Amino acid sequence: MDSDWRKRIQIFLIIALVLGGLRVAWIFYERRQPVGPAAENKPTYSSNGDDYVHLPKIYSYDLASANRDLTGKTVWVRGGYTVPYYAYDPASGEVDLKHQKGLLPPLAKLQIQKVIVQRIPAQLKPGEVSVVQKQAFAIYKRAGSPTHEAVSIATVNGDDFTLTANETFFFADPHELYKHWPAETWAAIDGHEAKPGMSELQAGLALGTSASAGSGDYGNREIEYTNGGHPVKVSFQNNRATSVTPEAAK
Repeated sequence: MDSDWRKRIQIFLIIALVLGGLRVAWIFYERRQPVGPAAENKPTYSSNGDDYVHLPKIYSYDLASANRDLTGKTVWVRGGYTVPYYAYDPASGEVDLKHQKGLLPPLAKLQIQKVIVQRIPAQLKPGEVSVVQKQAFAIYKRAGSPTHEAVSIATVNGDDFTLTANETFFFADPHELYKHWPAETWAAIDGHEAKPGMSELQAGLALGTSASAGSGDYGNREIEYTNGGHPVKVSFQNNRATSVTPEAAK
């Protein structure tokens, strides 16, 4: 009986030694094989430095604070071709709300003179009751222009002062905010021209934010920009423009 157990133990030890030797041999074999090419890194969307850009904001809550925050300041239009502007008569101190002059173009540079509150003319249908509505207007001059114009920066209902200026303006020079963008990109943006390779943000600053977007996620869709009456269709993949196509005006 003892002899049988000794044989079994010897066989077990031999098998263990053989398996251990095979394992060591395989490890040496693997280490001697040439290293294959690294797995390809597929590009994914990254806004790079854009995510770290801090956009200054104002927190005006009434007419006095709006004048404190804006009078004498220079701002740049953020939402191009979305915000109407009007003529302002310094003599009467009123905004000509009956005649819209147009829509502010992207990145227009405005020098704020003051902020006023003015009643909005009511357009009533028969039987409707008039409700007093007011808006706060920033009175400004464009760089190099002597003409005064006005743009709404808040709605005013009693003590409720609802600020919209943070969605309308940059309160710091966007060229400085996004100074990590290449010079050629900024040259195209300043020329209101979209080019392949631009991100959605860059194309929006070039053509304005008045646009209709197709299906798909941000950075992976097709957008038609109104571009101040000169429509442009831009297709994006991985947040880079792959095609820029002028469209016929509608």
